[in-house]
Amino acid sequence: DGKPIYTEYAGVGHNSWTPAYADEKLWAWLFAQKRGADVMKLTPEEIADVLGVRVGDWTAVVKGKTEVLEEIVCRWKKEGESIEATVKNSEEYEYRTGFGGDEQGASIKVQAGHFEKSEIIRNPGTGFEPGAQELDEDAGRWLDEQLLAQFDETWGGFGSEPKRVYADALAAALLRCRDTTNPDLTRVVTHTLDAIAERGLWDPVEGGFFRYCERRDWSEPHVEKVLTLNARLLELYLSASQLLDRSDYADQAAAIIRFVHGTFADPDGGFCASLRADPAYAALSSLEARRGRAVPPIDRTVYTDATAVMASAYMLGSSILGDRSLVEFAATSIDRVVMETYERGGGVGHNATGAPVARGLLTDHVTISAALLDLYDLTGQDVYLDMPRELMSYCEQSMWDEVGGFADRARANLTGHDAPVGLLREPHRPLGLNCRAAIVLARLAVCADEPRYRDQAVRTLACQTPVYREHGLDGAAYVLALDQIEATDGV
Repeated sequence: DGKPIYTEYAGVGHNSWTPAYADEKLWAWLFAQKRGADVMKLTPEEIADVLGVRVGDWTAVVKGKTEVLEEIVCRWKKEGESIEATVKNSEEYEYRTGFGGDEQGASIKVQAGHFEKSEIIRNPGTGFEPGAQELDEDAGRWLDEQLLAQFDETWGGFGSEPKRVYADALAAALLRCRDTTNPDLTRVVTHTLDAIAERGLWDPVEGGFFRYCERRDWSEPHVEKVLTLNARLLELYLSASQLLDRSDYADQAAAIIRFVHGTFADPDGGFCASLRADPAYAALSSLEARRGRAVPPIDRTVYTDATAVMASAYMLGSSILGDRSLVEFAATSIDRVVMETYERGGGVGHNATGAPVARGLLTDHVTISAALLDLYDLTGQDVYLDMPRELMSYCEQSMWDEVGGFADRARANLTGHDAPVGLLREPHRPLGLNCRAAIVLARLAVCADEPRYRDQAVRTLACQTPVYREHGLDGAAYVLALDQIEATDGV
């Protein structure tokens, strides 16, 4: 029933969003949109998506006979509070969620043809309630199965095509190699890292990793170069070089650093965001040929989260490669984004250059806190401990929900361009960022010697227990956080 408008911007290539965002007609159209009717009919398959249960898990006990509900018409009253629903052929009976005979599901009273349900139902996929203080001790074994099942034995990586880097999955696989000494997992890691370095994802002329590859054999790369992907791969090659005793991985890490420092490092500290995709330029196979063409433009915005991730990778590189200059530039970068974006009581902003500066984003606070803790580990300076404590306190006050964990951004006390509009008012609780927040909190428990941070880390990760397996390999972020929390036992 919508009325989309198609607009084509000629000759702008990959960065089509730049003229699109500058087009006032886009914003006029966007803010004219409204939700459709707030009543929706759910098929049994759709119940799983909306209510978080499997088909057949909603059952009705009618005069002693159990029936599977075939259709529910839901009207959402308010997020997280209640649902009104009309159940097909319902009268005045008690309905109960059923999980294979388990009677711990939520009870719903049906009256006058509708029921209201305030409780959070249990997700049968893991057997945990959202908000419950339980962690999944089987997460590592589950991930092992996922890694081996989805591993591409021929070309490395996971799945078919397009091929992208599952950085969390590879990082968690390295931990599992350490913990299990499973040679199959070691092969998953080495075959994948070898393919990433030797095939089409790496630019053999000027260095740096492209964004992803279209083909299963890591060919036909999408040739944009993004800071965050290069940061994650730098961390992976550094960690693998140490854990697997592979000097060639250390050499690859050094090559990434040379590219990043020559292309993305800002002289004043921080890192630029990306190098625009130019397929014709990337297809040239020598420096001489490329020098005859204009270099693809660089997005020189210094973003807080991207700079923090690369700064953390630089600090790891300093420790493993023995290059003190890396930690010095990382410290300069972190100091810059904090000094230029921090507001007392308002956390840090999203970008140290450019305007306006977006505020209240979980990604910025979690990643910069992690980088600050890296600096604290290396220097012992209290300022690098005090700031992440304040930033995570801001996140807890402005983004925390006891049921779902951290929301992706603050939604209160933000004005002007920072104020959420439309569907942005609805909280989204990203798995990866909640897992990274749990890691930061667990590290704070150790660095500050305060057990309350470990308790908060457990609460944060427990909120993701019911959902992490639904994310496939991206659920590896849960395993990484669980490992960090387990390392704090006794704090």
